Amino acid sequence: MSAVTVVKCVKQPYLPNEKTLAMMETFRQMVNDCVRIALQNNASTMKKLSKLCYPLLANYDVVSYYKLCAISHAAGILANRKKSIKRGLQPRQPYATRPLLISCYGFKIENDVLKVPLGDRQYFDIPLNAYVKNILTDPSLQVRSFTLTTSNTVSICYSKEVAEIECTGVEGVDRNLRNLTVGNNKNVMQYDLSKAVGIAENTRSIVKSFKRNDVRIRKKITSKYGRRRKSRIGQLLHHVSKAVVQEAKQNKVAIAFEDIRHIRRLYQRGNGQGKNYRSKMNGWSLAEIKRLITYKAEWEGVRIFQLSIKETRGTSQLCPRCRKKITQVDRRQLYCAECKKWMDRDLVAAMNLSIRGLARFASSQGLAGEAMRGNVEKEPLILRVDASKLTFRRKPTS
Repeated sequence: MSAVTVVKCVKQPYLPNEKTLAMMETFRQMVNDCVRIALQNNASTMKKLSKLCYPLLANYDVVSYYKLCAISHAAGILANRKKSIKRGLQPRQPYATRPLLISCYGFKIENDVLKVPLGDRQYFDIPLNAYVKNILTDPSLQVRSFTLTTSNTVSICYSKEVAEIECTGVEGVDRNLRNLTVGNNKNVMQYDLSKAVGIAENTRSIVKSFKRNDVRIRKKITSKYGRRRKSRIGQLLHHVSKAVVQEAKQNKVAIAFEDIRHIRRLYQRGNGQGKNYRSKMNGWSLAEIKRLITYKAEWEGVRIFQLSIKETRGTSQLCPRCRKKITQVDRRQLYCAECKKWMDRDLVAAMNLSIRGLARFASSQGLAGEAMRGNVEKEPLILRVDASKLTFRRKPTS
């Protein structure tokens, strides 16, 4: 059983003083200097960037480890820029625009107070609130770094060693606009996400109802309702992702996702779809639910992986029992002429993702025979007629 290092962060508000704000602005200038030097010398690696930038940062009157963290932050910005270029995008000049302060050295937590070093053995004290103190009391956690921002928030990063759970199977996750279907040939769960769609549509209608197009307040009001929408949908997705991970941990199964990163290309302008339909589909939180499940699963030691587009082709069109193509009848209901059974489209997709995920998982474990076509149970659980009481739609508590 292998152990992996997992990382999380916790955030709380604080009140900065003038010296802290000055250091944050200095840190931003150091990051921008490092980025400028890297672009001039075509440098992107941490080693080359350190050799070029560290001597030039001697003019800044700050603690030396802030200079190292500025170089590291600049290297991260350049790495993201490099990824964007590889994807065919044209990123703007990658300079830091907001003051911030990051460090993984020199700070300490004493008597429930975060001590941020200012130099000359002086510290800026940030009292931790009850929520943060409750998290950091775990002896297995190791505090790694902190980040101060001008939005008056401090983010504390911490990590721990987690032993991976020995998985005995794989659950497929089928992400849809109004539900999340998770399961395999033994158990299938369907979580209702229609409330998230309603929240997004309600927010769009409220913003559209504003008649006064005043540039002075337009962004402020729109941002207010955008934050409200994000918070309400995020809370709903949090409950769903937590339930999915706890179920996987209890059943000792891995989680398999399909690759739908480019699905939004189907809903671009010019595809013959209405504006409201495209707005609804492009507001689909498909990446957010995956992110939440991924970090929660890693924190609990549940293995998670993503299948390729080739591996997941046709998952909603093949019968998971006989592997024959099935016809679509009455929108979400499918009928297999070979098995003479009615099935739900989303449950079929989750089952097929589980089968194909098991093939990869078993081959990596040397157990490829477990994922053979003939080993699928004779009566899969996805049958709506035979197992309607075992497949249900769960509404998460909000």
